[in-house]
Formats: sequence, structure tokens, C-alpha cells
Amino acid sequence: MRNLKLQYCKELTTDVGQPKQLLIQPTEIHNGESGGSTFYVVTSNNIFRLETENAQGRCKSKIIADLPDIVSAEYLQLDAQICVATGGGEVLIIQPDTLETREGTFCDVGIECMSWSPNQEVVAFITKTHNVVVMTCTYDLIAEQQLDQDLAKEQEFVNVGWGKKETQFQGTAGKAAAKEKSEETTLNDNDDGSVHVTWRGDGAYFAVSYVSAARGRTFKVYDCEGKLQFSAEKCSQIMENIAWRPSGNWLAMAQRLPNKSCIALFEKNGLRHRDFTLPFDLDEEKVVQLKWSEGSDILAIQTKRDGSQSIYLYTIGNYHWYLKQVLVYDEQDPLAFFHWDSRLGSENDLHVCLESGKHLIHRWSFAVDRYVRGLVAVIDGKRLLLSDFAKAVIPPPMSQRVIEINDYINSITWHESTLCVYTSDKSIYIYQPLQQLSQEPPAVIQLKPNKELARLRLANLVNFNCDYLLATQSVGNCTRILLINKEPDIEEEEANDAVYKVHSSLKINGTVNTISIGASAMDEFYVQTIQNAHCYEISLKPDNSMKVERNHAQLSQPADQIEYFNLNSDSTAGIISLRSQQSLHLDGRRIAEDVTSFCVVGNYLAYTQLNALHFVHLRNRRQVSSRNIERGGKLVTAIASEARVVMQMPRGNLEAICPRVLALDLVGALLQRRQYQLAMQMLRKQRINLNIICDHNVKEFVASIDIFLKEIRQSQWLCLFLSELQNEDLTQGMYSSNYEGKEQQESNYPGDYRVENKVEYISKLICQHMKKATEKDDVDRYRLPIITSYVKLGHLEEALLLIWQEKQRISNENLNLADDMLKYLLYMVDVNDLYNVALGTYDFGLVVFVAQKSQKDPKEFLPYLNELKSLPLDYRKFKIDEHLKRFAKALNHLAHCGEDYYTEALEFIKKHGLFVQGLQCYRNQKEFHQKICVAYADRLRSQAKLENASLMYERGGQLQQALMSAKHILDWQRVLVLAKLLNESLPEVALSMVGPLQQQSRHLEAYELIKDYVQDRDKQMEVLLEGHLYGRAIFEARLQGGNILADKVTPSLLAYVNQLQTSLEADHQLFLDYKKRLQIIRQQQAAQGDGDGGGSGDVDIDEVDLLSDTTSMHSSRHSGSSRGTGKTFRSSKNRRKHERKLLSLKPGNPFEDIALIDALHNHITKIGQQQQVVHDTCKALLQVTEDGGDGDYSADILAASLQREFKQLLLTVESSLDEIWIPELAGGNGGAGTGTGFSFAQHLTGPNVDYLALKKEQRYALISPLKRFKPQLNIIDWPHDILL
Repeated sequence: MRNLKLQYCKELTTDVGQPKQLLIQPTEIHNGESGGSTFYVVTSNNIFRLETENAQGRCKSKIIADLPDIVSAEYLQLDAQICVATGGGEVLIIQPDTLETREGTFCDVGIECMSWSPNQEVVAFITKTHNVVVMTCTYDLIAEQQLDQDLAKEQEFVNVGWGKKETQFQGTAGKAAAKEKSEETTLNDNDDGSVHVTWRGDGAYFAVSYVSAARGRTFKVYDCEGKLQFSAEKCSQIMENIAWRPSGNWLAMAQRLPNKSCIALFEKNGLRHRDFTLPFDLDEEKVVQLKWSEGSDILAIQTKRDGSQSIYLYTIGNYHWYLKQVLVYDEQDPLAFFHWDSRLGSENDLHVCLESGKHLIHRWSFAVDRYVRGLVAVIDGKRLLLSDFAKAVIPPPMSQRVIEINDYINSITWHESTLCVYTSDKSIYIYQPLQQLSQEPPAVIQLKPNKELARLRLANLVNFNCDYLLATQSVGNCTRILLINKEPDIEEEEANDAVYKVHSSLKINGTVNTISIGASAMDEFYVQTIQNAHCYEISLKPDNSMKVERNHAQLSQPADQIEYFNLNSDSTAGIISLRSQQSLHLDGRRIAEDVTSFCVVGNYLAYTQLNALHFVHLRNRRQVSSRNIERGGKLVTAIASEARVVMQMPRGNLEAICPRVLALDLVGALLQRRQYQLAMQMLRKQRINLNIICDHNVKEFVASIDIFLKEIRQSQWLCLFLSELQNEDLTQGMYSSNYEGKEQQESNYPGDYRVENKVEYISKLICQHMKKATEKDDVDRYRLPIITSYVKLGHLEEALLLIWQEKQRISNENLNLADDMLKYLLYMVDVNDLYNVALGTYDFGLVVFVAQKSQKDPKEFLPYLNELKSLPLDYRKFKIDEHLKRFAKALNHLAHCGEDYYTEALEFIKKHGLFVQGLQCYRNQKEFHQKICVAYADRLRSQAKLENASLMYERGGQLQQALMSAKHILDWQRVLVLAKLLNESLPEVALSMVGPLQQQSRHLEAYELIKDYVQDRDKQMEVLLEGHLYGRAIFEARLQGGNILADKVTPSLLAYVNQLQTSLEADHQLFLDYKKRLQIIRQQQAAQGDGDGGGSGDVDIDEVDLLSDTTSMHSSRHSGSSRGTGKTFRSSKNRRKHERKLLSLKPGNPFEDIALIDALHNHITKIGQQQQVVHDTCKALLQVTEDGGDGDYSADILAASLQREFKQLLLTVESSLDEIWIPELAGGNGGAGTGTGFSFAQHLTGPNVDYLALKKEQRYALISPLKRFKPQLNIIDWPHDILL
């Protein structure tokens, strides 16, 4: 679908006449533009060096070699030398800069042809005695043999009899044709007997075309070592020129057949593969030269006939050969030869040398001539193939419409409904209107060039507006931009022919290779020059003069294609450029690399890479979507109104896709205009989730519910929309690529709308609006959608009742309406569930109606229904609800059945645990209410919920059971209350509670119980001292007076202080021991890790199960497939056993460091909890000193010593926390806010894994997550300032 566009035709003038060959020095490529290069022109006896002298394209020539009978020459890139072969057999090496000449080799019989391999490692010579000589680049002989030498016997073709002429159907010729002998191969009358050599692109093989005495014109294929590999099959009337496609699949030769002239394509093995027909007769128009472009995309054929010479450019697509360009040269300045450029980035540059010395450089590029509405034109010789992809995808070479012209088409351009065609004879055909491809021929105007334009070859021909065309003409390093009229201009000298002419022109320094005109541009356009990569904005003035306004963009490198875009929605505009190196830029900003094609479609830029299609939003330059495509696919066109993208695959076939991003963009525009019917059609066609209808703008959708229901006339579509509703905002999930941010989308929510309740919100809203319908058509249309909304809301009973109401209506028009509604409901709901819902309505008619539409056997449900009918109404409802497992509702019905069912009710309550509901239902039946309370209390006591059990026993009148339950939970206030109700002795009951309270360390409550109810002062003091409540004990002793303080309280206090000091010393020493041992272990691990490069250490392989059981991280010692094969320790007993083993502090435990960290965490937590204890003890010592006077001053010293000792312990612990809990312990979770954990965790994943860090992380993962962080001491104001 691509056409061959002429980017520029640069004209260089030289004084070297009758050239034979062109050599290009590849080291001086200037921005991919050949004007700054050095050329060497070879004639019969001289080699000239050409250099551009001025901007007008005048080249200065210098003779660097004067040799007789030059056969061929080659520029050797590595040595920067020229190799020249003469007919006399000399092979000379010329240094162009110093003009030094030396001999390479010599052939005493003379040389007829010389050809170097593409990599210039091997050279092949054909001598005048038809010997094939192959040499290295240093002219060492590789092989030499005769051209007529036959293949070895094992290399010859073998005929096994398949496809014999005798066995084939001969058609109207009859069987006699099968017996006729094939004609012998004949030599073409115009064959000059010359020898031609062509190389495959990789330099592995070369082919020689020559005239064989036995077989006429044929060719042979040799490898780079000079060994004969294949000989061509016998073919008649083939021409002398041969060209091997650089990609290597075909060898092209011209052939004259009885019924046609064609280019025959041969395979490497010499067999004829296929051909394509030439538009001329080889007898009348001889093929002079045949060459492929370096990229294998274009086949150039130079021909000669009486009065003119031509170059035909062919391309292939979908196994069809298209004639894309025809360049015609007259006899006034005949064509000498053409040459394809082989430099990187210039593969499509065609150099044409004329006999007068003119040098024309054509740069070609492939482009799709697409029209904005999906119309694409393809050039094929004299035919223009038109296809409208907005209506149908027609595979090439077929087309929807063909326009035939009398001359070869070279270029086309569009403007609105006008099509302009530029032909090889430089005529312009204007077709209008061409909006639809009807079979009626459109009106056409033919314009001939005036004398000035007849001499020029126009490049970049584009429609500027309805009146003018734009084109470029390059001479040297300057370009003229031509403004050409489209209206006929009658001139007398043109014999009354309608002509076109130049209205105005603008000269620009540099070579312009592309012109871009915006879709809505009226008086400006954009051009790019390849010398400086400037993109200029040029405007058309009222007097039809042109002016450069500004440099619109400065590209980093010249682009091969630029396109101006303008978004009408928000006036966003810019220039898209694609370089030959496949780098895509937008206003100079790089978008992507390795881009093969691009196209503007709506608000998006679509571009392809090797196997992917991407979309970039033109407004915010954000890539919004990507998808995989077939490898090598390129964009042909895109139709925004159809959300369709057409691509052409490498072999030429077309594929049309509808990208989701374009479909959503189109749907969004329809929803904005509230065209819900069209939006629904598009969504169903593209299989897009229908939730987008409301998610696009929920607030607007809610306000437009009536319009939505009015637009969607199909009842099934409404049902489909309701059935697809889900509690999710698709603009933030599945289809977020077409929408901005979450905040902007949430601004479109109504005030009472929540995404998690979307289904309920939308279904209820639509259902309410549908219920308000009064017109008969709307009522009929909304029946099924209302049922669907009930299903989405979970109101199946209401849906069934609606159907049952329709069933009970007597109407001759809709006898089966209810049946159809029920059948529809059964599509969405399981029939068994629906049967249960019908049964729950207690309407047996509805139940039978539903059962009849199901697969249920009447023998199964009718007896059950008859049994239910025989029961009383309330008990029947109870049985139905019990069957449907609606136990709470069933109990409510059972409560209305009276006293006869109390026993059954109690068993039902116990069975289903409906005690709370039962108490509510039977709150007025006192005796039965108490039975329920007792039963509930028994259940609570069995569940160890003794507090509530005691309350329920009390309500049920079981006070003794209530007392026992209260005693079990030591609720002594409630025990005393219940004991008083039972008339028991309160002191005895209170005394019995003291012991259990002391066992639970509730000494203060035991003291209060004795004080209030037992009245035993000695017992009170005993309880206080046993609980170490010395502050309260000192208070009681002072109130009682006497020697109680000195005799009981003080000795007990001093003994406790000594015990506390001993405990603190032990805690201090234990902390230091743990810390020292942890440091030793860490030092050993570090030394071991440095010694073995992070090996596994001394970890026993049996202990690795602990790792796999407590962490999900990958282990470097075990493969991923074996991680799940270890023991799982699912029983709690085994798990506790292994946890004890893991946390063992026994020296030698491989996880001793982990056990120490766990022990230290517990120990420090215990130390922090002793702050209040030390504070209260010191306070008690100070109070004892006050009572004892000066003689008891030692208590102050003891208090100060205790406080200092504990303070020192806290300081030691606090200063050691960071040393014990190192950052590695926190892992990936410990770096929040500091970044430490993140920097550590980033080495645990990815390609460059730190396995030593990974091993440590696995070990530390065995520690409880809480204990991987240092404990919080929560220091309070515990010290006494009055103590030293």
C-alpha cells in the first residue's frame, strides 16, 4: 500500500561527458545527504574526481587517472583507494589523494569484467577467454576455471518423472501437444554477447551471465571461493543483464516470451521461480541496465527505445509487482547509466548520470497516500488503485476502484475532495469530486506543463489549498519552493492546451526533503532542510508571495518524514518527525526509537515498532496504550470515526484492528453528546464492558437517566447493561488509559455515590425511573429490565411477585407474557434458588407456577406442598421457613402457634442457637421465658462465658448456679449480692474469696474484701505484706498505732528490698552476658562470611526446614522446585517443639544469635516494667525513715542505693539498643523514613542478588516481626529527686 515518493531531485553540473561508472566515497556523508560527498566518475579512458564548487551545484573535476580501455573500477573503503581494471589485463590501485598508482595484478589474456563482493573481501574477474578468476582483496588467487565447465555429476538436477509434460492436461491443444518436443533454447537477436556479474548481498555467492555455445544465454552461480555451485535451467530469449537481490532470494533477468515481455526471477539453484510482466515489448524497448536498491525494496530497469530512455522502478507487495515510478529522458541529453547508493542511510538514493555530464541525485522514500476519511491510493503503472477502508478492507492488489490514465503515474496528492495525479510526462490530472468511490467516472481536468516546468522534475508535490499546489526543485545546495496553479491557464504557444505554471517561488538555502501541510491550514506550511535539520514555517501572503516566518523546530538530526497536526478540540498543534534511523520525535522531543511507521488518528499518535503498536495522546504526550502485532507490521491508515487501524504485514497482506483506546475515545465523545444508542452499539460491537456508560461521568449519567432510557429502545440492551454492572470504576482500572487522574474522575461522582455501592445505586435509580413509566410501550419495554434490576439488587421475591401479578391478569393479548418473563428470570437465577424464593412467599400457586417451569418432578414437590397445606397457617409458615433455613423468621412464626408448641420451640432454639431471638419472641410468657434463660445460661457456661451465664441463671431463677458461675470468675461483688439473696453468711463467703484472689495477685481486692466484710486487722496486714503493698500497709499501721510498723512492716520491707536488689543485679549481669555472647557470634559469622565468600556456614541442613517454614524468600541453597518438599510441622505440638529448638540458648545452636535477640527483647521488656515497682519501694523506704527518726537513716541509704542501681541498669540497656538491633534486622520493613531498610532490601531481588545479604535476611525472618525492632522502654518519672 506504499507509494514511492520523490523527496528531492538534486541537479549537479559537471564537465565530464560520456560517463560509464560512478564511485562514491562513503566517508563524507553529511547528515545523510549526498551533496557534500566526493564522487569519482569513470569514463572509457579517465577517472575524474568531482567536488561541489558552489551552492548552484557546479562541480569541479580533476583527473586522477588516465588509462586506456577502462573495464571497471571500484572504490575500496578500507584503504581509501580505487581499483581499476583495463581491457588489456592490468589491475591498478590508485591513491586518489596523492595520485600514486601501483599494480595489483595482471591478466595476460585481457579482462572483460571485474566485480568486487559487497564486503570487498573477494574480487571476481572474467577474462576475455571466459575464465572465472576469483582472488582475495590482496590479489591472492583463490580459484580459476572455465565458464563452460559443467557441474559435477552429483550437483546436476535429477528428473524423477514428476510433472512430465506427457502427464499434464493440455487443454484445447489436445493430447498431440503432449508429444511435441520443446523448442531449443535460442539467443535473443539483440544480445550483445557481453558478460555480467552480480553478487548476493552477503558476498557468499556471485552469478555470471554469459552466452554459452551450447545453451545460449544462461548464468552460473559460484561461491566466494570460486567453486561452481549451480547452473541455470534452460531458458530462451533471456537478456544479458542480471541482478541478484541483496536479500538473496531472487536473481532478476529480462526475458522475451512469445506472449509477453517480462522480468524472470530465478532462485539461487538456477530454477525459474516466477516472473512479472513488463508494460513494454523488449523487441521495441531494450533493457540496458538492471539493478536492485541496497535495501532490496526497489528494482530499477533502464530501457532504451527510439527517441527516449526510461528508468522503471518496481516494488513488490503481497506477491504483486507495482510499477511506482517512470523517469523519462529524451535524446537531447541521453541517459548514460544509473547507480544505487550503498551508503548507510542512503539506500534509496538513485544517482542518474547523463551523457552531457549532468548528475541527478534522486532520493526516494516510501509513504502511504492516505486521505483523512480512510481513502488510500496505490500507484501501479498507469493505474491508480483506490480503496475506502472506512467501508471495507480490500486486500491488495485488489481495490475498490481503479482509475486508468494514458501515461505512467508518478505521484498523487489530496485536498478535500480533489485528487491530483502527476504523471511521467509531467502532466497533472485533477479529479473532482472524489468523495465516494462510485463506478461513475469523476470529472477530470488535464493540465500540461509550461516551458519552464517541462524542464523540471518536481519533488514533494502536495496540494496546498483549493487553488494551488506546492513542489520543490533542488539545484546544488539550494531549493526552490514552487507555488503552482491548479486552474487551467490557456496560452497561445501551448496550442490552446490547458497548462499549469509557477505563480511564485521561494529560494531556501539547503535541500528540502519534505513538506507538510496541516489539515486545516490555509496560508502556512512547513518544510525541512537536511543540512541543518531546521523545520521552517512558511506563509503565503495575499499577493501569492511566500515568506519564511520562523524556525518552528530544531531537530537533532534530519527527518525523512514530517507531519503537521492540529487538534481542533483544544488548539494543540505540533510537528511529528521520523528519521531514517527510526527515531520518532514530537516537536523535537523524542517519543520512541526503532519506529517503523506512524499515523495521526483523532487525538492520538499511533506508531509501530518491530512487533508492537503504541498510542500517544497528542495533548499531554503520554503513552496510553500498547499492544502486540505481527512482526514487521506497518500502519496504512486509521479511521477515527470507526476506531479502526489498518496495517500491512511484511508479505503484503492487510489486517484491520479496532484498538481499545480508539474505541473508548469514540465512545467517550458519544457519551458526552448523550448519544447512548450509538455508544451502546459501539460498545457491543467492540466487546467493551458496558459499565463505562455510567463510569465515564457518573454525575452526568445520573442526571440523564431519562434520556438514557429513552435512547435505548431495545429492552435486551437495558437488561444487558444492568446485568454487567459491577462495583468498580473502570475509568480507574481496566480503561484508565483514556482518562486523566483519579481525583478528576471522582469529581464527577454525585454526593451520595460510592463505588463500592455502585450496583445498588445505579440499579435502584434506573428501576425507580422505569416504574414511573405510564405509556404502554414503555411499560412493556421495561418489564424485563425491571426484573433484571431486582436480580442485581437481590430482590428475587419482588421479581417473582411482579411476574405473578402479570400471570393473574386476564389478557388475551399476552397469554404467555408471564411465562416468558419467568423463563427470562430463570436465565439469571438458578431454578432451585428461585423455587425456594417462591416457596418463601407462602403462595402455593406461585410455587407450582415456578416448579412447572423447572425440571422438578411433580412426584417430588406436590406431596410436600399438600402436606404443608394440611398444617395450620402459622405452623405451615414455620415449616416453610425451617425448610428454607430462615430460622429466625421460622421462630417468629412458631411463637404465634401457642403453648402447645413450647417444647418444640425450646428444642428449635437450642438446636439453632436462637436464644436472643427466642427471648424476644417469648418475652410475655414468663415461665417459658425463664426456661429459655436457663437453657441459654447452660450454653454460655459450656462455652466458658461464665459472666453472661451468671446473669442468665439469675434471670431464669437459678440463683445457686448464678453464684457458682460468679465464683469461678472471682466476681466478688456479684458473689456477695447473690449470697445475700440466698441468705448465706457474708463473712464466710467473703473469707472464701480471699485465697483465690491472692492466687490471681489481686491482693488489693482481697484486702478490701477482708476490711469491709471480715473485720480482721491481722489478716488485712498479712494480705498487704504478702502482696508487697507497703504503701497501704504503712498507712494501716499508722492508723492502728502501736508497734505494728516496726514489728511487721519494716522487717518485711527490708527483706523485700534485699530480694529486689539481688534480682536487679542478676538482671544486669544476665543482660551483659547475653550481649557479649551475641557480639562474639556476630564476629564469628562475619569472619566466616569473609572467608568462604558468603557460604552456608555451620547451619545444619536439617535446620533449613525452619527457614522454609517461616519465610517465603528464595534460598540460594535450594531450587525453587524443592522449596515445598520439606516438612511442614502442621501439628501445634511439633511446631512448639521446633520453636523451642530454634530459641535454645545452648552454645552451638546454629540459630543462637536469633535466640539471644529473642531473649534480650523479653529481658529488656521485663526490666522496663519494673520502673513503678522500684518507685513504690523507694517511697515506702522513705516513709519508714520518717517514722524511725535519725536511727533509721540507713533506710534512706538503702533507698538511694536501690534507685542508683536501677538507674544504672536502665542506662546500660538504653545505650546498648542500637548495638543489638542493627539495621539488617529490620530488613525491607525497617527503612521507612530513614531509607536504610530500602537500600538494604533492594539487594535481595533483581538480577544482581547479594546472596550474603539474602542469607542474613532469611535468618532474621525467623524472629518474630515485633522483636526485629528494638523494644520501647516507655520511661516514666520514676526516680525520687530527694534521693542521691
